[in-house]
Amino acid sequence: MGGMQSADSMKTGNPYAKYYQVSSGHPIYEPRARFLGHLKGSWYEIGYQIGSRAGDLVRWVSDVWWTEHIDNFGFEDTMKAMPLYEAQIEAFNPELIKLMKGIADGAERELEKSPYADASSHYHKILNTNIFDEWSWRQPGVFPWKDIQKGAGCSSFATIGDGPNKLDEMIASHNRHCPFNPKCYQLAYVGEPEDGNAFWVLTPGGAGSGCQIVNDKGVSLILNAGGDQHAKYNADAFGIPWFILFPHIAAYTNTAEEAIEMITKGIPEYRANTGRSSLLRGGTWNFLISDRACCAVVETTCDRYAVRRPGDMGEIGNYIVMTNHNYCDYSFDENNDRTKVPMMQFGNEETSPGSAKRFWTMMWDIRHNYGQIDLEMAMGFMRGHHQHDRYGKRIETLENEIPLQFTGDVTCPHSGYPETWERGTADAKIAVNGDNLKVYWTLGRPCEWQGSWDEALLDGKAKANSSIKS
Repeated sequence: MGGMQSADSMKTGNPYAKYYQVSSGHPIYEPRARFLGHLKGSWYEIGYQIGSRAGDLVRWVSDVWWTEHIDNFGFEDTMKAMPLYEAQIEAFNPELIKLMKGIADGAERELEKSPYADASSHYHKILNTNIFDEWSWRQPGVFPWKDIQKGAGCSSFATIGDGPNKLDEMIASHNRHCPFNPKCYQLAYVGEPEDGNAFWVLTPGGAGSGCQIVNDKGVSLILNAGGDQHAKYNADAFGIPWFILFPHIAAYTNTAEEAIEMITKGIPEYRANTGRSSLLRGGTWNFLISDRACCAVVETTCDRYAVRRPGDMGEIGNYIVMTNHNYCDYSFDENNDRTKVPMMQFGNEETSPGSAKRFWTMMWDIRHNYGQIDLEMAMGFMRGHHQHDRYGKRIETLENEIPLQFTGDVTCPHSGYPETWERGTADAKIAVNGDNLKVYWTLGRPCEWQGSWDEALLDGKAKANSSIKS
């Protein structure tokens, strides 16, 4: 369990989180993510600290996702799938296996209370958590195909330098649109592996990473679902799950360009262990990578990729937006050869019209405020309940209409009307790298957050600290 929070930190939070949907028998969400402090040591030791300080969060996430996997795919097929994903993790970095084993060992007392306590080892419970996005949302068609569509999405952007921004800094932000249950059982920490960079992460209990991770070199990694499942195109595979890939990239890359290389081609050890020329990912994911120098979106399937950069979509400066579809009209194949197969084949504006609305909304948020963007404005973008069309016209809710936030096609969506509290923005994050490097975050929808956002300072490994007491 985490320690007591300071009096000042108790003034902030999401008072509406208590209404968010939970599974029967599970507790309501805390108004803020639990900050675990600074976790130092080997990957196993970092994992053990996660499990021992947040074992309850680890168990609640595990129980919900075990139930979902069994209901959708069956226990036996889920158990068959796990070693296939595990083999990719092992080939990439065996220390990531130790991270998961550390979480399992640290959370042992809590996991013994699970209704699935005897169904598998505790390590397999954590592995099952870390394959959730790939197995539930991008399930390969090796086993009898089940088209389980969750309708999840995300909205993100990065602005670099004093062109789009008021100051010479990087701003990188992400809203995670998904069911609240169980992703609002959240923890945050600053990890300091003994052989790598320090990094900040916000994540559901037991998962290696949430949708944004930031290291103390100023590299921000963001993930969005990217396009559609396409069994006929072989877009999904038993590749390395992104939940567990992100901590490695944060720890071992010093620039955005290095991170792009790792997401597309992997690392030498992985290529030697698998005989592949590129990284086998889980499916159709989009990645937004940025640092003080550059920003780019990598559009991917399991074994195809393309890189979109500022200017490709009419950007007038060094900034980029990413939602849940593709724009590249080419792709590199698994041998890193450029082909005429377009990434748009795997999801585009026509197949993802809601994603397109969010894309142009954020593009014009930036364009209309070019040169004036700072932290406060970025927070305003992420609370947005408006739209822009592709030509820049702002669209607001008209009188006597259902508010736009209930349609889902805004930056900060809600669910149902009247409010059903089932889904929306499970968290918002903003990294700002200027005179110093800070990360700010919420639990739940940023429009509901009260007071200052939680924040952590990452200003070099030795100086990593947080405004939140643990």
